[in-house]
Amino acid sequence: MKNQKISQASVEYLSTYAFAFVAIVIAIGALYYFGFLDFSKYLPQKCTFPSQFKCLDFSLNSNPSNEVRVKLVNNLGEDICVKKDFGVTNEAAMPISCDDPDITTTSPCSADEWKWKQANTQELIFRNCKDGAYISDERVDVKITMTYYAINSPSKTLHIVNGKINGRVLK
Repeated sequence: MKNQKISQASVEYLSTYAFAFVAIVIAIGALYYFGFLDFSKYLPQKCTFPSQFKCLDFSLNSNPSNEVRVKLVNNLGEDICVKKDFGVTNEAAMPISCDDPDITTTSPCSADEWKWKQANTQELIFRNCKDGAYISDERVDVKITMTYYAINSPSKTLHIVNGKINGRVLK
């Protein structure tokens, strides 16, 4: 008879703590579901490019035309020709897509390229961005791929640079 009382007490003890554990898990799940545990909104926004192209400033805007703006400096130490077809994407299920920036072509680059002098700043404005979770007041990652070659290079070897912007889309 004594063993039954000990067994019953241990089952009651375990079931009481099991219900408490389940209640805690449900409370944490509810906090996560409603966004109280979303720590990404407390992380700083950042723009990361290789050292050849220093990122001075960036912005992600939903008005007037869903723009991604990034201001870069050519730190290569030489003039380059940049291909006008940029790759703008991210890791979303439906990746982000934007129009290529309108930049005036100057010689000696061809019609689908633009010249970027050394130590000069260039602001790239990608308009009509859509998909890829590009939603006002939400945080988004944007990956920008740029192809260039050195003007004075006899082989005109193409180089690919990847940059990343992580920030909140402004209204």
